[in-house]
Amino acid sequence: MTSWLSRLMWRLLLMAVLAGAVYWGWIYAGPWVNQPVRQVMLQGDIPRIEQQRIMMQLQAQPLGEFFNVDLHQVKDQVEANVWVDSAVVSRVWPDRLMVELSPQIIVARWGENKVLNHHWQVMDVDLNLVPNLSALPVLQGPAEQTTNIAQQFRAMNAILAREELAIDGMYMAKRGAVDLALDNHIQVRLGRDQGMQRLQRVVQIYHADLAAVKEPIASIDGRYPHGVAVAFAKPDASPQ
Repeated sequence: MTSWLSRLMWRLLLMAVLAGAVYWGWIYAGPWVNQPVRQVMLQGDIPRIEQQRIMMQLQAQPLGEFFNVDLHQVKDQVEANVWVDSAVVSRVWPDRLMVELSPQIIVARWGENKVLNHHWQVMDVDLNLVPNLSALPVLQGPAEQTTNIAQQFRAMNAILAREELAIDGMYMAKRGAVDLALDNHIQVRLGRDQGMQRLQRVVQIYHADLAAVKEPIASIDGRYPHGVAVAFAKPDASPQ
């Protein structure tokens, strides 16, 4: 037998021995290495009651063996929770799953009973679980105008920030007229058209003529083509 054929036979024999060793090693060690998942760990800043809800859902049925767990299915199941923006699921040998949650960030209230997340999507959640709910700005308007209202809210807040002001409430009527409630208790009426231009004019006049006025201002009507109308707050009636 030639030398090259001899070397080839030995290599084939060695490969067969290794394959057999791997096969029989897996047969005997597989049940120990590929154990059933016995523990799920959650990390993420969502309400505790929602963490418990997710845990109960995951534990309601066997997840399977360690290497056989469908991580994409677990991810989809976790992300179905309204408080979860996204999730990363990974294996921790020998018998655990790690689920890292990215929470929904709530940036505003929407009407009386809902909120908006950081993607400016309307969410229907338990308001009792929303931290600092009273400090959130309130946006309200037609449901089909959610994106438009959110865009105007951000743009108008940027304009008001020049005077260290912010929007506490933004209200759009069915026909598109916009009213603002500012954090200094001034109401601003902008009407239906040219809202950004009107607000810029309001801010310019506020900076030049109104910011230093000691008498409290109740409202500013910016719907006029070349100026604004200002209403001052009535003094509180005190008993004599």
